[in-house]
Amino acid sequence: MKTISKITTIIVLSMLILTACAQKPNTNYYLSISHEVSDYDSWKNIFDKFNNDRVEAGIVDLFVKKNINNTNSVTVFSKVKDLDKSKAFMSSAILQEAMKKAGVVSAPEIVYYKSALEYEEIHSASLVTTITHSVADFTAWKATYESAQEVRKYAEIVDHLVLRSLSGENVITVLGSATSAAKFNEFMSNPDLKDIMEKAGVTSKPKVDILL
Repeated sequence: MKTISKITTIIVLSMLILTACAQKPNTNYYLSISHEVSDYDSWKNIFDKFNNDRVEAGIVDLFVKKNINNTNSVTVFSKVKDLDKSKAFMSSAILQEAMKKAGVVSAPEIVYYKSALEYEEIHSASLVTTITHSVADFTAWKATYESAQEVRKYAEIVDHLVLRSLSGENVITVLGSATSAAKFNEFMSNPDLKDIMEKAGVTSKPKVDILL
């Protein structure tokens, strides 16, 4: 009899129990802005000067982090309290000019989300992980994701948010945190995970980022 891997065993067992993690109502909106800058400190200095402007536009920053593979690649992740005001601010000439002065050297990737699942609050000091991919059917994918909660705990990954893009609700971003990049990469490279994603109806290659 073949030995069943630990990750598969945990999934089989967790499918038989209800998830123990309480989830908040999925009524929150979020915003992610990612771009490359020529110098982080210079960019951050100008970014901080616009904090009040973002708050007035209904944008509350949750974290500002660098990509582990490129420390000049910056991601700002925020909670959005007013979609219309935030979109007006993001498209304003004042912000575009500020980005130029701050040394933004790539076209910003701007994504608005609605939360589908909310778990533990994000701590700004955490090593944040994001996994983005498309799915054929969100409900089917969600069932598999929730059943694998113990797998993620085993890999020392903390769940924070499951997000659906406002530009396409079957584009999913899973935001979590990890104790180390090595452990997270080991989890992502496990061949069992690829099979699980396929069974869950993942239809695109996952885009994975580690933010520090």
